[in-house]
Amino acid sequence: MKSVAALVLAFLAAGCKDKDVTITTGTLLREMTDLRRLATLAGPEYRAIQYSSYDRRSSSPGRPGWFANEDGFGGEPVPGFEDVIRPPDSSGTGVYLICDVRGPGAIQRLWTATISGMIRLYIDSADKPVYEGEAQEFFHNPLAALTNGKVQAGSTNGFRQFDAFYLPVPFSQRCRIEWTGNINDPHFYHVGLRIYEKGTKVESFSAENILKYSDALAGADSLLALKEFTETLLPRPLIEKITAAPGKRTVLKTLTGPGAIVRIKMKVESSDLENALRKSLFMITFDGSSLPQVSAPAGDFFCSAPGINPFASGPVSVMPDSTMIFRFRMPFREKAVIEFENLSDETSLLSFDVMSASEEWAEGKTMYFNARWNTEYDLITGDSDSAAKDISFLETFGQGRLVGSAVMLYNPSGVPTSWGNWWGEGDEKIFIDADTFPSFFGTGSEDYFNYSWSSPLIFSYTYCGQPRNDGPGNRGYVSNFRWHISDDIPYSEKLRFLMELRHHDFVDDFVFARTVYYYSLPVDTLPSKDFSSKEIRNIFYKDWSPKAFKGSLGWRFVQAEKLVSTGRNFTTVSDSICSGKLKLTWIPENPSEKLKLAINSEKEIKKTRIGLTIKHSSIAGSLKFLLNGQPLRFDNSDTLILQTGGSRFLENHFSAESGLQKGVNELELIMPDANGKRRADVDFVWLRNN
Repeated sequence: MKSVAALVLAFLAAGCKDKDVTITTGTLLREMTDLRRLATLAGPEYRAIQYSSYDRRSSSPGRPGWFANEDGFGGEPVPGFEDVIRPPDSSGTGVYLICDVRGPGAIQRLWTATISGMIRLYIDSADKPVYEGEAQEFFHNPLAALTNGKVQAGSTNGFRQFDAFYLPVPFSQRCRIEWTGNINDPHFYHVGLRIYEKGTKVESFSAENILKYSDALAGADSLLALKEFTETLLPRPLIEKITAAPGKRTVLKTLTGPGAIVRIKMKVESSDLENALRKSLFMITFDGSSLPQVSAPAGDFFCSAPGINPFASGPVSVMPDSTMIFRFRMPFREKAVIEFENLSDETSLLSFDVMSASEEWAEGKTMYFNARWNTEYDLITGDSDSAAKDISFLETFGQGRLVGSAVMLYNPSGVPTSWGNWWGEGDEKIFIDADTFPSFFGTGSEDYFNYSWSSPLIFSYTYCGQPRNDGPGNRGYVSNFRWHISDDIPYSEKLRFLMELRHHDFVDDFVFARTVYYYSLPVDTLPSKDFSSKEIRNIFYKDWSPKAFKGSLGWRFVQAEKLVSTGRNFTTVSDSICSGKLKLTWIPENPSEKLKLAINSEKEIKKTRIGLTIKHSSIAGSLKFLLNGQPLRFDNSDTLILQTGGSRFLENHFSAESGLQKGVNELELIMPDANGKRRADVDFVWLRNN
């Protein structure tokens, strides 16, 4: 196993691909962590395209069905496939076409939330499929599936990025994928491919020849598995410091070229850090452009907004000590100017370090890095075609490639469950060049970001992450990102990127901020503008109360601080993400202490459950429970572990089935690891209505 420093160095400085070499599984594996390649147009041209189970009633913007949402659950009005090869038989089983691509190319990304049935994959002119077997295995573990189990990913399984699997499967002539199954069963899928220009030499994938590239396979696996690491490569301290006064625009660094910025490290300190990171613009201007090519609030640019939410990914990371790191390569011909503008009312202290390298500028090949931020406030959305809308991420002209996007949302729903407060039913829609229909039409916002089923988990991988999700469910502030490294999306004339907003419930005051990262050849005009005070606002938190709807239907909710009957070392504390902006905080000095909540029941209930919405954090303790003196398990466990690695969020926990006596019932909380520092932050209690 390589050292962490070597792995980071490989990610920063992997070499460019010679455009004349044959495309192989090995070359594609090496591209998976090659950030240098993205900044140039050298090499064979290709077009990116995605096949998915999107609702086929979506045919054209502005026409009925554009926001239709039957996209893989089964039983769709129109089968979510390119074609019906064989209609369903008496058992309901049919054969359907996922894709049939002619010419040289490569599969780059597979994703599914779940898929039943069987898959056949044909490569080139072979009559026999290279894979014929379970669809779930193909999408979730294609390396094992395509080699009949002879080749497995390493123990870290870095190719799996939550619910997406990134594995290059090249073909020289053709790629055809068929699904056999019952159309009423779930069949969610994405298949992302490259289609190379005619004449490109491609060595087709086979189970045998992948053994030739075992070193490249192991190297990619190790790099892609970096979920967390320390910045040990060239551990230069953040010795450059400035004080940024309110309203002041400051030049942090001026670099002369030709060269490239290869890493930026920055730390912002302020008495109000959330608002300082949102109301401070981070800008980079290359070669005297009239507008900065990079322009975004500092926290949003580093995908941490709002506030500091630690995570690790390939190009961008945020460390637990609040240091933010950006590793996309940024070439320039003559000069790069890095600026910071403080639009907040507070003075900020900046510590930073910029690492650069000499690099030749190749006219017509070398591209500028761009980061475009935008936001919309006071949005209204809901669960209907009429309430859905397309949010513009980017519209740009010229030539370049899309390499990533991030969203920073505020979802003020009062529903405390994902089924009810989910914001991301909408699909990504990416138009490339002369497209009249998107080359990428997805099946849900979380599917684009590589997860599924509106997961509330805090996670980060090399290519994707969700560093913030306040909860419970998916409410409050949410941040998602996805990097297009091996599955970048080139464009030759223009690119238009939309993300549909569609919610489970009617919600107003929804906020949708987003940053898009891309490379482009020099152009005369840029899709940029000066940000107004209406856009650069303070982070705000609406007061909310839990609502019984969909997943929470049939429950009533009581604030925990109203139920305390006996205990020490507890208090009611303000907390912006909690309902009513209040929580019950208990910090016991030792494990012998107990905190008792009194639950009144008007009658005896022999079978019921109790729910607790509790805040997870780095300083949280663990909890055990007694109900009327008897042990009560929550989440099928004797002990709830509430400590996290740094993020904090609200999560729902439910007891095993138990009974309530008529009158007062005592729910006792015990903290086995109590030490006077660990805490329990309880928001509210769930009680069944019957």
